[in-house]
Order: sequence, then structure tokens, then C-alpha cells
Amino acid sequence: MGMRKLVTQETVLDVRAIADADAIEALVIGGWTVVAKKGEFVRGDRCAYFEIDSALPLDDPRFAFLAPRGSKTTVEGNLVHVLKTARLRGVYSQGLALPVNQFPEFSASHDDIATALRISKWEPPVPASMNGEIVGLFPSSLARKTDAERVQNLSSVFDELRSSYSWIATEKIDGTSVTFINDGGTLRVCGRNWELGDGPNLYWDTARELQLLERLPDGWVVQAEIYGEGIQANPLKVRGQRVAVFGCFDGRTSIARSEWPTWLSSLAAPQVDIDMSTFETVEALIEAVDGMKSCVSPDRLTEGVVFHTADGSAVSSLDHRGCFKVISNKYLLRARRGITRAVLG
Repeated sequence: MGMRKLVTQETVLDVRAIADADAIEALVIGGWTVVAKKGEFVRGDRCAYFEIDSALPLDDPRFAFLAPRGSKTTVEGNLVHVLKTARLRGVYSQGLALPVNQFPEFSASHDDIATALRISKWEPPVPASMNGEIVGLFPSSLARKTDAERVQNLSSVFDELRSSYSWIATEKIDGTSVTFINDGGTLRVCGRNWELGDGPNLYWDTARELQLLERLPDGWVVQAEIYGEGIQANPLKVRGQRVAVFGCFDGRTSIARSEWPTWLSSLAAPQVDIDMSTFETVEALIEAVDGMKSCVSPDRLTEGVVFHTADGSAVSSLDHRGCFKVISNKYLLRARRGITRAVLG
């Protein structure tokens, strides 16, 4: 299973009425629910499905109708609409479904439909206060980007995951992703997409504070979230800035949490008391996480939960990663409203 395919051709598994709604209905597509115009699809139809966080180019006439719902400008200067979680008549809608016959790209020999359609995952720009000198792209030859699969895309393998593996659940914290790499005695520091040169910026300041050049063994990779004041509007309302480590690797081999050194374990993302094996469906697991409170700030909603294989083993159906994530829909909606209020003042 390839990771984060933003655009796929899918089957509409079910069509459900929405109470008190005359013009819209809910489609079930994999583990996702998508609100669409009533009568546009029937059960069994094929559709083009666009996952949330997809940035759709508004100069493509097929997506131009989305412009009134909001637009953003990419680093390259292109105008896009970014798909986000919405709630319509009490129903969560995540993504976009359009008739597949509008997209001949599916029948052409495209290895990557998203690239053919000029669709990418939306990444907010690095805030100026965190910016450092970019020295290159993320060094994918040394480490994988932090991009756990969403559980909604795992319906077909959910039974296998819950019955064949033991899982540790940790809180997913909304901050800024960082990867630290000891490359033959040289510390390399990266955000989600870029490697940053040594300088007075959040990522390198954190590396120095944690004494990573001295502590991190040669060849090890540590991935973490930096969160707190001045980062992503500090949704957990903590004082200062903190680090939550969620991954440790020797090269590309995951190291089980039980084998992390003490200093690293003290920085680990907090564990969540939720047993993956007790949930029989994707929908039940999503419902359990929806509205869950944070371990860090118990009066605040958590962004979600990340499940990691207890022994660090990679899973073939997770693109040979050892984790997947469940995001709280209530958190997504509240965070979106908070961003809107911040923009409007």
C-alpha cells in the first residue's frame, strides 16, 4: 500500500441520507465519509476521490467551483483550494468525490495521478520565527519523512492490523515536525520537507538544548514534534516550548520504545490508554478518538492518536512503516475555526 495517495479512483460503498437535507447526501468511500450533491452517485459507482489536505489547482476548470470556498497561494505562486474537514448538517465530510469520467488521466499511463493533475499535499510555510537557512531537500536517503497513514485508508487491512500486531498508542501533538540525523558524526536537522543549516532557529536551538550531537549515536535518527508558544497558535496552551519524540531509528530500522535510552524516553510523546485490538471497525476507533482530551493539557482536545507497533516492526500493509494515525474530527473543526478567527481578528 503506497503512502498518502492524494488522488485515487474508488468505489462508492454506500449512499446515506442526511436528516433535514434536501440537496446533499453522504457517501461512504473506503473509511471516509464525503458529502456530495444528492443524486450525483449511487452505490457501486466509481469516483475520483481527493483526500483532505489536497491542494487543488484553481486554474483547472474542474476545480474552479471551489474558489468561493477559499484559496491559498503555494510557494510557487499558484492559487489552490485546500480540502479540509467540514461538518454539514451534523455529518463530517472529508475530501471530495467527483465523477470519474471527468478525469481521463486515470485511463492514461500515469504512475502518479496526483502529479498529472498538479495536486500536492498542502504544507503551510515555515514561520519566519522558525526559519533557518535551507540547505537542501529532506535527505530521504537517510530517513523517511514523518507521514503516518490515516486509519480511514486502512479499512481493507484493519482486521489484519488489530489481530496480528501489538500496538502502543501515543498522543499526536500539533506542532512542527523535526528530524535529527547523526550522519557519520555530523548532525543534520530537518523540518518536514527541508534540511536546515546550523543557525539561530527553532530546530537547531532544540538540537543544541538536547545535546544531540553528543547524545545521538552514529547512524541514529530521531523524529519529534516541537510544540508550545509561538508554534501553530499553541493549541495546547503550554508555557514555553517542548519536545515530544515519537520515532527513533538506527538507519531505517525502527527501535522499539522499550530500547530507547533513558534520556530519549524522558522526551517521548505521552502514551494514551486505548487498546487498538478492542475495536472491530475503523469507524469505532475514529469515534473513540473523536473528542479525546490531551494528556499534556487535560482541558484541551487532542489532535489525535498515533499507533506504533510495540516491537518497532515494520508492516507491509503500512508501506513498511510501523505506525498509523487516527485524527480527531472535533479537533480538526475547532482548529479550523481558531485559524479563521485569527485571520479575521
